[in-house]
Amino acid sequence: MFHQRQKGAYCRCHAINNLIGREIITLGEFDKYCDEYDKKNGFAPGSSKRGHLFYNYGGVDNIFGYILGKKGISVKMDHYDFYSHKKIKHQNNGTIGYIIYNRGHTYCIRIMNGERWIIDSMRGKPQKIGSMAVVEKKGTGVICVSRG
Repeated sequence: MFHQRQKGAYCRCHAINNLIGREIITLGEFDKYCDEYDKKNGFAPGSSKRGHLFYNYGGVDNIFGYILGKKGISVKMDHYDFYSHKKIKHQNNGTIGYIIYNRGHTYCIRIMNGERWIIDSMRGKPQKIGSMAVVEKKGTGVICVSRG
């Protein structure tokens, strides 16, 4: 199982690669795409590189959807509110996994062979989980990523 370990403050970059299961974006490309995204949306330079809480109008209109689109990977994204308790819906045949974020870190849960795995660049190895209850709590944002 692909597990990219943490380098610098690039957990969002690692979460994308871990979700897809291979390195689709380098740290340099991540910086470049963040700069493009900030310019496109009129944000202060560096906004998308620095914050774990990020611009998000739903769908794929966020830094994750932008980068995946630039890499030719078509996805749909369903967002679950960061500020309230939520129950996450899972699409049995289409869900690739989830981007999980809070004020200080971003990681993913990847679905492989019907099993859910936390793949966190700050941990030593992926961890199998039985339910999404570990992330269904206030203060945690969840983006469900499905095939587009």
